[in-house]
Amino acid sequence: MKNTKINSERVVLGISSKQKGDVTENRESEIIMLGSNGRLTCYTPNSDDDGIDLIINPKSEFKPIFIQVKSRFVLQKSGRFVQNVGKGTFSANKNFFLLFMYFDEASMEVDTLWFIPSIEFASLAYDKKEGKTYKSFYRFNAGPNSTKDKWVNYRISKSELGNKILRIIETNY
Repeated sequence: MKNTKINSERVVLGISSKQKGDVTENRESEIIMLGSNGRLTCYTPNSDDDGIDLIINPKSEFKPIFIQVKSRFVLQKSGRFVQNVGKGTFSANKNFFLLFMYFDEASMEVDTLWFIPSIEFASLAYDKKEGKTYKSFYRFNAGPNSTKDKWVNYRISKSELGNKILRIIETNY
């Protein structure tokens, strides 16, 4: 395996962050289409200037929702999933959602998902103000196996995601 290293029981994939993002966005599209029994169609924008990675729409309808996918292939040493969301590409809206995904390198499979409405995310995430060396951002910090952190109610199984999105679209439109 030329581009893969074994690092004390952990596989380290030798792919770029761009490739990792593409893999996770494609995997999420598959999960959403399969989980909705084909009732949802997924599109990817030509650019993600607005922080939109996926556009999800019911077949033969014009009721889109927009998703920003944030993924990690490695957890923190504490076992937590930590991800920053830049405020420059974030705008809370009833049709905009964040999908955080922990991808397990060893199994090469999606391990944990959190699906969060952007409006709720903006009120619950840690709000880090701009500093001398960084721009302002929101921080998501969740435990994949936690039963107590504030993100536990947003954790969702792969099989539930498609139908959850269908219910949201029905409610929003």
